[in-house]
Amino acid sequence: MTDRAPQPIWRFMLPWAELDVFTRDDAPEALQPTAAALARVEDRFCPALLRLHRGGECAFVAVWPTNRPQLQLLTTKAEPTTQDMQDVVLAEIHSLTCRACEERFRVVYPDLGIPFFGSHLAAHRLINECPVCGNDFTTSRIQALALLPPP
Repeated sequence: MTDRAPQPIWRFMLPWAELDVFTRDDAPEALQPTAAALARVEDRFCPALLRLHRGGECAFVAVWPTNRPQLQLLTTKAEPTTQDMQDVVLAEIHSLTCRACEERFRVVYPDLGIPFFGSHLAAHRLINECPVCGNDFTTSRIQALALLPPP
């Protein structure tokens, strides 16, 4: 039995950080809760670890638009470029409550405050309503890249 550390399928270098993207089946311990939460959503949602050059790391979900074949790209390119990350959004797993019917949901919620990735949201289709009561975002305050099935 080997104690091999999980290896990212892709590493993207930024001036202020590096982003490691993993498969759900081979994610490091810090990303296990994220990988488990993504188990039943599309492959375009990948666990990712953002390592800041000043220290610290954050668990995220790297999300590709539906029209981009990201996994073939990730496994065939040795050195990714800025173009390879075009339209990728970083997101986190959150719990949201509909303000109309009070139903709770676990969602993949975009983090728009991260430099470079925050401007890519326009390439994605957002869920902007409560799937239970049907109220739009203005009333429900439900907005997400994906709803996660119950664990």
